[in-house]
Amino acid sequence: MDEIRAEVSQDRDLNAAFQRELARLKLANQIVAARKRAGLSQAQLAERIGTKQTGVARMERAGTTGFTTTTLAKIAAATDSKLEVQLVARAPRRRQLA
Repeated sequence: MDEIRAEVSQDRDLNAAFQRELARLKLANQIVAARKRAGLSQAQLAERIGTKQTGVARMERAGTTGFTTTTLAKIAAATDSKLEVQLVARAPRRRQLA
């Protein structure tokens, strides 16, 4: 695992791709969790946010891209959740000793 972390941290393109995929996975999981916490089915959430059940199912898969803040705000309101968008600074990289 340490080798993978080292490779990802040293390759800017690989790190960017990894961060995108991780963000998608986290967001999809958060949508599922918010919907379940609100006691809603996919169809009920879809009705509340003005889309179809298949749209909610797509959003709950990690491969979905292109979420708008408007859509996320609708999901938050429909599930009595609070939407927070953050850019968090990474910890400084450690220097490797030769």
